[in-house]
Amino acid sequence: MSEPKVVVQTYRRERTMSLLFMAPAVLFLLFTSVYPLLYSLRLSFFSWNMTVPNSQPVFIGWDNYTRLFSDSNFLASVRVTLIFVAVSVTLEFLLGMALALLATANVKAIGLIRTVLLIPLMMTPVVVGVLWRTLFQSTYGAINFFIGLLGIAPQPWVADPRQALPSVIAVEIWQQLPVVVFILAAGIQSLPVDLYKAARVDGASAWQIFREITLPLLRPVILVVLLLRIMDAFRVFDIIWTLTFGGPGRTTELLSMLIYKSGLQFFQIGQASAMSWLFLLVIFFISIFFIRALQKRNR
Repeated sequence: MSEPKVVVQTYRRERTMSLLFMAPAVLFLLFTSVYPLLYSLRLSFFSWNMTVPNSQPVFIGWDNYTRLFSDSNFLASVRVTLIFVAVSVTLEFLLGMALALLATANVKAIGLIRTVLLIPLMMTPVVVGVLWRTLFQSTYGAINFFIGLLGIAPQPWVADPRQALPSVIAVEIWQQLPVVVFILAAGIQSLPVDLYKAARVDGASAWQIFREITLPLLRPVILVVLLLRIMDAFRVFDIIWTLTFGGPGRTTELLSMLIYKSGLQFFQIGQASAMSWLFLLVIFFISIFFIRALQKRNR
C-alpha cells in the first residue's frame, strides 16, 4: 500500500474516532440546551395556562410579543432591569479599575487587600442574599447597629421602596467587584513595562500615563469585562430572590424575576417564553456590539 493512501486512511480513522468521542457531548448539549431553547420559541407563539386542568396550547401567533409592549408590569420590569444593569456595571468598572491599579502598585498591604477581595467570590449568590438580608434587617441588623453608633436613625433598607433597589445594587457590586478587579489587574500586569519607563523619563504625570497608555492598551480587556458583567447582570436572579423577591411591590422585580413568576408561579408559559426570547435577543445584540468593537480594535 502506498504511503499517501496510508496517510489518508489514518486521517479518516482519526477523524471518525474524534467524531465518536464528541458525539455524546454534542447529543447531551442538544438535548439539554438546544431542544429546550427551540421548544420555548415554539411555546412563545401559543397561549397555555397550565393552571387549567388538561389544557392544551392554543396558537395565537405574535400576540404574546405585542401584548408585552402594552403590559405595564413588563415595561416597569424593563426599566428596573436597565437601571440595575447600568448602575451596577458602571460602578463595578470604576471601582474595579481603581482597585486594580492599587492591586498592581507597590502597596505593603496589597496581600491583605487581595485576600479580602476573594471572600465574596467564595460565596454563592444565595448565601450572599441571605447574609445581606440579615445585615439589612431593620431591627437587629448589623448595618443599622453601626450607623446607630454614628447617630443615624435605623433604616428599613430592602423594606423601603426607595432604598430597596440601591440596596440590591450594592450587594451585587459587593459580590461581583472582585471579578472585575482581578481581570483588570491581570490585564494591567500584562502591559509592556518599557512604555511606562519611557513615559516617566519624558516627564509624564500619573494621570497622563493612565489616560494615554493604560486605557488604550487595556481597551480589549475592558470590553471583555464589560461584556461579561453586562450579560451576567441581566440574568441576576438568586440575590433578588433571597433579598426582596422582587419587592417591596415591584421595585426590584428584574426581568429574570418577572419571567420566573409568569412561567413557574402563574404558569403563563407562552407569555414567559415570549419574554425570555426578547430578553435573549437584547443580550445577543449587546454581545454583538461588544464583539464587533473588540474585533475592530484587534484589526
